[in-house]
Amino acid sequence: MPVMAGYFPIAMTFGILADTAGISAVDGIFISLFLYAGASQFMAVSMVASGMSMVGIILAVFFMNFRHFIMSASVRAKLKKTSSKYFPIIGFYLTDETYSVISMNEDIDDHKYLITLELLCHASWVGGTAAGYMFGLFIPSIITESMGIALYALLLTLLIPSCKKSIKALVVALASGMVNALLLQLTMFDPGACFIISVLCIASIATLLSNEDDKSLVGEDKEVG
Repeated sequence: MPVMAGYFPIAMTFGILADTAGISAVDGIFISLFLYAGASQFMAVSMVASGMSMVGIILAVFFMNFRHFIMSASVRAKLKKTSSKYFPIIGFYLTDETYSVISMNEDIDDHKYLITLELLCHASWVGGTAAGYMFGLFIPSIITESMGIALYALLLTLLIPSCKKSIKALVVALASGMVNALLLQLTMFDPGACFIISVLCIASIATLLSNEDDKSLVGEDKEVG
C-alpha cells in the first residue's frame, strides 16, 4: 500500500511532463504499461523533448535499467518452489520499490504473493499516468513543480528501513553514490554508464563482504558444535 500510494503522484507527474513534451495520452499510458520504469520514463520524456534520436533513447533507457538484471537474478535465487513459467511475469513487473519490499521479506517463494504485489503497484503507476493527463492542466503549477521530488522521497522511505536493520546497507548506499559522483566528475562516461559501473562495483564488494560474514558465522557454528 505505501508503494502504491507513492507511485500514484509520481506517475501523475510523469503524465503531466509527457503531455508537456508533446507525447499523446495513448502513447504516455503505453509507456507506463510496457516500459514501467520510473526514472527511465522521466529521462525518456526529457530526451523526446530535446529531439534525441530513437536509437539514443532506447540505448539510454537500456543502460539505465540494466540494474534490473541484477535484481531479477537476486529474486530468482530465492525461488525454489515457484514454477519457471511465472518468471517472465515476476521479472517484467519488478521495480526498485517492489524489489525493496521483496528483499525485506524472507518468505517470498510464492508466485501469488509476488505477482499480486507487482500488479497492484503497476496498476497504481498506470492509473497515476492517466490521471496526470486528465488533471494535469487543472493542477496549480506550484504543485506540479513540487511533485518531481516525490520519486526521491519514495526511494528514501524504502532505503531507511534497510539501513536501520543493517549499517552495511547504509555504507553500501553511500559508497555507491560517491563512486557514481566521482565517475561523473572524473570520466567521460555518460550518466547511464557511470550508474551501471558504480552499481556493479559496489554490489560486488558488498557480496564479497556478505560472503565473508557467512563464512565467519559458519566457523563460529563449528566451534560451538
